[in-house]
Amino acid sequence: MKGSGKSMLAILHLILTLATTLLYLFYGAVPSGFVGVLAVAGVFLGALVAWFAVFLLFLIIVMVGFRDANPKRMFKHAVMIAFARYYYCLILRVKLIVTGRENLPKNNLFVIYSNHIEAADPMYLKMVFRRFPVAFISKEVLFKQFLLGDMLRSVGCIPISPGADRSAMNTILEGIKRVKGGQPYCIYPEGRRTYSNDIIAFKPGSFKLATKAEADIIPVAVYDMHEINRKGRILPCTVRLHVFPAILATDYAGSDTIELAKKVETIVGAKMEEFKRLYPTPSHKS
Repeated sequence: MKGSGKSMLAILHLILTLATTLLYLFYGAVPSGFVGVLAVAGVFLGALVAWFAVFLLFLIIVMVGFRDANPKRMFKHAVMIAFARYYYCLILRVKLIVTGRENLPKNNLFVIYSNHIEAADPMYLKMVFRRFPVAFISKEVLFKQFLLGDMLRSVGCIPISPGADRSAMNTILEGIKRVKGGQPYCIYPEGRRTYSNDIIAFKPGSFKLATKAEADIIPVAVYDMHEINRKGRILPCTVRLHVFPAILATDYAGSDTIELAKKVETIVGAKMEEFKRLYPTPSHKS
């Protein structure tokens, strides 16, 4: 992804950390010898952690403080994306490679349908669709977590219950209204995370979000996201995201959601198999 390896927030973090360390060097009581070296190193690491905490606090204040503001306001999304790039790409040392950028939509009337590997998937999607106020249809349990629920609601995310009940239908209806109102959404048609590069059947019901809103469908494939949290990982890792050409609302008119689900599942599945051949991870190497 062009520019994904750079972040103004990371540069600011480094400058503030160095400034704090220099202040200690010039004005602090620095011990002499090896103990002094350790003290300076400790101050540097302490400042690194402290400034990270400040940035995290700023994110929380913006998300929670403006929780009731219009979720389509790009300011909130821009703050979240900046922190995501800083944390997921730099702190966690993840390189995001994006293909299909030429397929990014030209307006807000679209719904993203992607395979779902890890909890970090939404943040990488937001980085790629950074010019749009993309929100998510998210698991209900996430909205019950301290602060996280407020942050999700702040950018327009809608909770959905795990079963195909009336509550889940109300979520889709609310999502349809918001998509029509100009806020694009992402929904994960598998219904859960897979923690692997293997996809599972796409649920037809999830496609009502796009069809009832008469929105374009943007298929997306994410690959190797589970490598981010691989146990014992020390070295940087690479993840991939591909944006497919939109399936226009005018093109799928007349199709039912079962057909659409199978079509998008086939599109995404074929790309995942291609990724496996070209970039095999340890679990797929022979």
